[in-house]
Amino acid sequence: MAGLLFVTQSMLDSWAEQGRIDFVGNVMTLLAGEGKGRSYALEPALRFMAVLGAEGDPHGLLHKVKTAAQLRELGAEPVNDSCILGEVAYEVQPGFLAEAAALQAAVAAPGGRPRAGAQGGTAGAGKAPLPRELEERRKEAEALARFLLENLS
Repeated sequence: MAGLLFVTQSMLDSWAEQGRIDFVGNVMTLLAGEGKGRSYALEPALRFMAVLGAEGDPHGLLHKVKTAAQLRELGAEPVNDSCILGEVAYEVQPGFLAEAAALQAAVAAPGGRPRAGAQGGTAGAGKAPLPRELEERRKEAEALARFLLENLS
């Protein structure tokens, strides 16, 4: 799941209470900022926080994030803030995965947080401009990234 960022359900709930986003099902819509009105599909996932009632982590899941589809493949059974795989129970944190590339685009964009060696997503001097569809996707990723950067800090 390289290139993805885990966002907790409680963080999304907090943003929704503050009127920053609307969150229905797995779709998050930005209600403020440059990306206002843009919607993003997020993938439900769990972050494995602790092993409950056992020594060690025989499945190697501690501190990892798994999507609902991955959990089904493993035969795991999520229940509220826990997940059972075989004879082992884990404490988990529910949330969603969002594309981390969006954060990178915002960092490199004007107004984002500066970063050494950052590369912008738009064409620079001597380069052809991006096709319209790619440029629009870059702008959407940038808007999501800015929102996440402003609200995760």
